[in-house]
Amino acid sequence: MTKREEKDMLDLLEIDEVEQLFEDIPEEVRVELDMPEGLTEMELMSKVKDKLKKNHIESSSFLGAGIYEHFIPSAVQEIIGKSEFYTSYTPYQAEISQGMLRALFEYQSLIAELTGLGAVNTSMYDHSTALAEAVLMSTRINRKGDTFLMPKNTHWDHDPILKNYLRGKDIDMKLVDHDDKGQIDIEDLKEKIGDDTIGFYVGSPNIFGILEEEVDTFKDLREDNGCVMVVGTNPLILSLMKPPGEWGADIVVGDSQPLGIPMAYGGPSVGMFSCRKKHIRRMPGRIIGETEDSQGKRAYCMTLQTREQHIRRERATSNICTNQALMALASAVFTFIQGSTGLERLAKENYEKAHDVARRINELEGFEAPYFKSEFFNEFTVKTPMDSDSLYGECQKRDVLPGVPLDKKEKFSSLPSSMLTAVTETKTEKEIEKLIVALKEVVA
Repeated sequence: MTKREEKDMLDLLEIDEVEQLFEDIPEEVRVELDMPEGLTEMELMSKVKDKLKKNHIESSSFLGAGIYEHFIPSAVQEIIGKSEFYTSYTPYQAEISQGMLRALFEYQSLIAELTGLGAVNTSMYDHSTALAEAVLMSTRINRKGDTFLMPKNTHWDHDPILKNYLRGKDIDMKLVDHDDKGQIDIEDLKEKIGDDTIGFYVGSPNIFGILEEEVDTFKDLREDNGCVMVVGTNPLILSLMKPPGEWGADIVVGDSQPLGIPMAYGGPSVGMFSCRKKHIRRMPGRIIGETEDSQGKRAYCMTLQTREQHIRRERATSNICTNQALMALASAVFTFIQGSTGLERLAKENYEKAHDVARRINELEGFEAPYFKSEFFNEFTVKTPMDSDSLYGECQKRDVLPGVPLDKKEKFSSLPSSMLTAVTETKTEKEIEKLIVALKEVVA
């Protein structure tokens, strides 16, 4: 705020100085923050939280597994909280405003650029529903087979959603093993892919936080076998890596939660869904397009709506209902605030911090980090010297949540005692040191 703007505000309120705004607060409960000048918003909030911790103990969390703690500028909540956006009914009706239509169009444009694909919808519920819809869409693209190949290194939350979506469908879901590097076992994939294969899924990063290396091999398998390739990813890493559309993906899914959406106890979020433009009529959900009004001015409209509410039920691609329009708007606002290079800087910070923490954990006696020796993003596996549940419980007593006990999940029970640890830009050196000290004390 400039001095001129401050004076205008004070004049409007008919007061002489900012301190008069706080006159009703008793002197005895006021706190002098004593903050240095020139701090960024994130640095200021971090210092305020440190002071508040004197009254309230807050655990340092290194949990991830699909929901990640990222710093969200205050402007995001301020903008999506405007009544024009926040109080609107789910905007798929004809009376949707031009402002919301444009905002959703911009969201589509951003995701299209990140994924390298020409068509994006707005939107699915989350990553799991987006993946399930992608499997069904694959059957509309490729009608020759009845088998879809799903890697084992996927999130456990995907499994029940896929099971529900495929109930009553003539689709056989076959699992593909992962290798000792945590990546898809290419040889197992080659062995199971064939004439009856509708398509296959590639997660990069996968549930272990690992990025797949053999992307050209996946592209060749897709082309040689005439099947559909679905890629699941984190939109933040797409600012650093080659877009999936450039290495053969037909459909890209994921969760836009890392882009300006709070954790909020696990939701709501927004399912990211994009595909090749030639497959647009087989895509679920709805698509916003740019056009002209009767006066030749730029306007926006719902170009495609393939829900049963809008077309004949037997021709609907999906009956998925309430979309996450407000969350999509939050992701668009967050991305625009970051600017042309902001996402890349943010992704690099996540990458570097996670690798630094993994190195420091690996130096502790009895720990192995990362357990899977592959390139990873902001999440990695840790082999623990004691039972992962017990380790978690002891660290929690020290106000640290060190990671998700991975081997306690049924699908990963064959792994040694291990946890999945996530590190984002929000983790300060003080919190990281707190984690290292807690791990060292627990196993001492």
